[in-house]
Amino acid sequence: MDATTSGFMLVPHGYCEQGRLQLWIGAHRELLPERMWLRCTPQDAGPVPAHESSNGDIPVELERAVPSLRYTLLHLPVIAGRRYHLSLWGEEKIGEAAKLADAECRARPDNLADGFNVWYGSCFYGKEDGGALGAAFDALPPNCRPDVSFLGGDQVYLDTAVATSGWGFRPIPGLSLFKSQRLARMSDSACKAELNRIFSEEYRNNWGEGLYRVLRSGNHHFLAGDHEFWNDYPNAPGFFGGLKQKNLQQTWRECAQAMFDAYQLPAGNASGQFAIGDELEFFYLDTCLQRQPGYDTEFTDAVTLARVCTWLRELTCPGVLVLPAPLLTNWHLRQGKSFKDNLKGTISALAVKMGFGDHSLADTSQYEPLVQALNDCPQDILILAGDVHYSRLAQMELNGKQVVEVVSTALSCLPSAGSKPEKKPVIFPDRPIAGIRTAVDFLRVGNARKKFVGHISDNNFATLNFSRVKDGINVHVRCWSVNQRDDDGIPKHDWEPEDFLLRRRTPASNMTASPGREPVAEPIGELPREVKELVAETQD
Repeated sequence: MDATTSGFMLVPHGYCEQGRLQLWIGAHRELLPERMWLRCTPQDAGPVPAHESSNGDIPVELERAVPSLRYTLLHLPVIAGRRYHLSLWGEEKIGEAAKLADAECRARPDNLADGFNVWYGSCFYGKEDGGALGAAFDALPPNCRPDVSFLGGDQVYLDTAVATSGWGFRPIPGLSLFKSQRLARMSDSACKAELNRIFSEEYRNNWGEGLYRVLRSGNHHFLAGDHEFWNDYPNAPGFFGGLKQKNLQQTWRECAQAMFDAYQLPAGNASGQFAIGDELEFFYLDTCLQRQPGYDTEFTDAVTLARVCTWLRELTCPGVLVLPAPLLTNWHLRQGKSFKDNLKGTISALAVKMGFGDHSLADTSQYEPLVQALNDCPQDILILAGDVHYSRLAQMELNGKQVVEVVSTALSCLPSAGSKPEKKPVIFPDRPIAGIRTAVDFLRVGNARKKFVGHISDNNFATLNFSRVKDGINVHVRCWSVNQRDDDGIPKHDWEPEDFLLRRRTPASNMTASPGREPVAEPIGELPREVKELVAETQD
């Protein structure tokens, strides 16, 4: 069943409390059936509990709305670890029932006895996909079908959608001085109507076509990237001059936030955590929605930062930290070892400030307390991240434990934003933090090819299979090519699979607590005058 023809979608929407399934139901249609209902059918053998045998058809009302979408969010009682087939039905004609949409998922298990599968992907530019992602997802081996999926950001490219809307041809994606200036000159009501039209079309196309086959299988948690708003949000992008005007920024932000809340955040939990029994814990951390502009500003509120830091420090089993962008990243204000390195760093920092680059996680003031909490964590940690438009696998030993970072992106790359894998930083963290310093081992990087200008990496996504073994948890990490198949029709690997043993560790006596947080981490040596002025400007 195709959402483009029926106009309806079912998306299992992430884990809530144990014993409940969270289901998003959406319609891209003006006229709805007189009556709609949901059927939730167990797929596994086993005893059927009373609430499942008596549930029958569940009435559905789409009581929420944003432009071009009617939707609702249901919470259904389920049995831990059981697989379900979900179907939406409607009475299009009196006495005639028709199936409108379907989906499948597995309720959150309460242990790892039967394993647990995770899918991660980010950065989906739908106009370049051509159905490749859905075909690759359908071609995965059955033992790689996800129990839970994390979409790590940039599920839509709203700035590029605005830039390319109405031209009648496709200019270089992402570049539009004329369009942004035109929007800035509109009245507030006309600007809002135009943005809502473009944004709703972008979401409708990506949800109903390119991402559809991924979204109807498994449970999904969504993180925001910058392109859910605009490039390097909340900093004004240099190529979109109109967004330097506060009135356009405000209208754009409100329209984009409304769409994000409807499609990706209907339950309002931008950051959260869940566990698979007492064996494996997850924390997904939003670093975009509350980020402040400039260098050395916050990426989230104080309560959420305290939650993730406490989670890291109090883990009693291996953990998975899910981020939109890598923790292993460069600091734009770091001084190099030579005049050439300093000059290069200064130019890079200035380019980011002018809107022709992206601020990294290390550029924020809350990077230091997050890294300190990771250093203090007593258990092995696996990090999932995207955003950078290449795939990579890295490992390091940090304060008596193992830390693994899996980077997978893009699902469908924006042609003007290609890149090749970086094996940097070689020392973590790149932004100096007192008492924390360790070497990084880059085990795998993805494939990239040259373009006329620069490089572009192969489109990819990652799957992780967690299974219980004698000494802990084995995690089998695979990164799959979206566009290439082997002789059996299975997606090729972007790099060779790797296995890791995540141990449940007893807090070791040789673990060292991080020293107290300093107000701002200072670079090694003296900063060039231009960078000092840059930091001062952003703090003002």
